[in-house]
Amino acid sequence: MRKRTIPIPTGRRRTVCAALTVGVLGATALSGAMPASADRGGHGPHPGWKLLYSENFTKPLGDAPWIREAYDDPFDTVMDDNGEWYRNDYGPVWEQQLNSFATYRKEFRVGKDGWLTASLSARDWNKDGRIEAPPSITNRTLPNGRKVAEIKVPDHTGGAIFRPTNKLPERYRVEYKLTTVDFGGKRNGTIEYDGRINGYSKEGCKTQHPWGEGSDSPGWEGDASAPYCEWQDVRAGRYGYNGFHYMAIVDFANPAPRNNHFWHYRRKVLMDGFAQHPDRVGNGTGGRVCNSNTGEYYNYRDSSFNTVNMWISGLPNWRPGKGGLAGNSQWFMTSCSGGVAEQQLSSAAELQPELMPNTEYTFAIERDATGYTLEAAGNFARVGYKKLRFHRPFIVGNAPIWHYNQKPSEYDGRFNNTLVQNDYNGTREWPDQWPAGSGYPDYFVIGDLYTNVYEGSASLTDIRLYVPKK
Repeated sequence: MRKRTIPIPTGRRRTVCAALTVGVLGATALSGAMPASADRGGHGPHPGWKLLYSENFTKPLGDAPWIREAYDDPFDTVMDDNGEWYRNDYGPVWEQQLNSFATYRKEFRVGKDGWLTASLSARDWNKDGRIEAPPSITNRTLPNGRKVAEIKVPDHTGGAIFRPTNKLPERYRVEYKLTTVDFGGKRNGTIEYDGRINGYSKEGCKTQHPWGEGSDSPGWEGDASAPYCEWQDVRAGRYGYNGFHYMAIVDFANPAPRNNHFWHYRRKVLMDGFAQHPDRVGNGTGGRVCNSNTGEYYNYRDSSFNTVNMWISGLPNWRPGKGGLAGNSQWFMTSCSGGVAEQQLSSAAELQPELMPNTEYTFAIERDATGYTLEAAGNFARVGYKKLRFHRPFIVGNAPIWHYNQKPSEYDGRFNNTLVQNDYNGTREWPDQWPAGSGYPDYFVIGDLYTNVYEGSASLTDIRLYVPKK
């Protein structure tokens, strides 16, 4: 998750900004927001919902061979792995960097009727046909006897996710239990543990290559001809961070791991962890975290960095400057804001990974006729057991959830626009980014989506899909 342009107001400035946000969003947002509840939750019963599919990973998972990626079937031409955005910014030399390694992918179906798909991506550094550190999704029995699927991404250039095989229904509830997570953050008060730094191996260089931040962004010289180690560091420094997608809803069919910048233009709503390295936080706050007992925020820098962000994607910047990147605006919901989505980096809660797997966390997303509901439940740091649940209407004022409409009949084209790139090595316009007559299916993703950042492991179980009883 890239969050380099969102200001973090403090003191009186914070109060004024929050007041302005509420004033702009108005009563619709306030009435649509559902603040935190202390109800104990987890799996069912869920009144009004009927269980359609459930997977508890007691049966052996399948597998599939690795297939080399030819980049001949991109999801889009903007910032997919061979997207034009990079060529227009970095220049022709970027092609050489992309072709300096090979990418391999594989997918296999899981569960009744194959309703789930496991999708993985890996890098073959020297193109010899052997993947040096392949990611995996396998069965595991935890010490407490819990049957789980374990996601392992031993190198940050790999990716591994679960998604539905088919698009989600018009109305649904998706939920699962997270049993362990180790994608960075502090353990027992330190960012260095188990021989790693923020969840990353200490061996070798780890950079965003070849999908760096824009050429004018800090952390590197912006020269795409630079060797791998001179691109932006993900393990420490200005762009040092790790993370995990607890669950997101994306706007296209059959999602698979891709570079991190691609995803900043493809998500509708999401819940994720964003484990910043202290170098990235620097002398700032690092953002803010809500204490749902007191209704007050505390600084991210004072947390364990294992926070939960519950947020929506809004309209993008249609004309990013030279050396920049395309990406959607980001709106965060917490109980401290009364559930109102605000454009300030704000975490809703803080996980306690040291208590897992004896402590589990439930994550769920619902879609109804009016909007999306994001839900996280478990034993959170500082506040104890909580069920945090926020509903965001599809449109509030002039602020929509990006590509919310599954069908053309749900949208009138009012937010359509042209994405424009005018960069150092080329220009391009992508018209009709949200036209009338368009539709965007809902697919959930759980895991590590990024193939140039994020490294670690996690386990989960009881993925369930519900539909309305009527």
